[in-house]
Amino acid sequence: MKKFYENYDESYYTERVYYSKKHFIRYVKFLLKNKEDIRWLDIGCGLGYLVKEAMEEGIDAYGIEISDYALRNAIIKERVKLGSITDIPFEDEYFDVVSAFDVLEHIHPRDTFKALSEIHRVLKPKGILIMTTPNPCYIDSWIYDLTHINVRPPKYWKMLLEQQDFKVKMPYIPSFIKYHVLKRYSSLRQFIGLIPDKIAFKVEEPLRYVIGWFFNRKGRLYILAIKMR
Repeated sequence: MKKFYENYDESYYTERVYYSKKHFIRYVKFLLKNKEDIRWLDIGCGLGYLVKEAMEEGIDAYGIEISDYALRNAIIKERVKLGSITDIPFEDEYFDVVSAFDVLEHIHPRDTFKALSEIHRVLKPKGILIMTTPNPCYIDSWIYDLTHINVRPPKYWKMLLEQQDFKVKMPYIPSFIKYHVLKRYSSLRQFIGLIPDKIAFKVEEPLRYVIGWFFNRKGRLYILAIKMR
């Protein structure tokens, strides 16, 4: 797998558009009841943008990458380590949160169970896994990408995660009332921006999975899973 990612050149990273994940970060903090000393690992962190954003939110954040280019050019080098989803270089039960945004579709199918097992190993009990991956059940995901060698339906991910003692919440979307509206409708920013995150997240919670179903139709599967033990 390392050889595969070494073939990614500079253009793979410089041409990718990074979309802020602060809404994910703040929502996870809400779920953890703004616990102090949250420790977060971002797998496949690229140049480390999420790591930087999490640190700005007061989180003890780290990233792992398998790409030599990404490691050399990481924006916070001391926080980004060489490592893969199947060989995470941290001790057992070290993290409160693990994120894997658009990672699992790139690994060989035979490594999937090992990858989820490694995530389970480094998460603390009641720790949170948040992941995204293409959803093959919808036509938007049918665009062919040579690097997407492990695209699976929602039931597959739910089954594997439950086998690893995760409680799975799916479909799922982190925030829509505040952050989605702020991004889409500039005329409402002045009003919506005044709503505290805590209130917005509480109002959203009963509707979260209905809205998540709609977003999953766009081709991306959002999964939140909690390590039960």
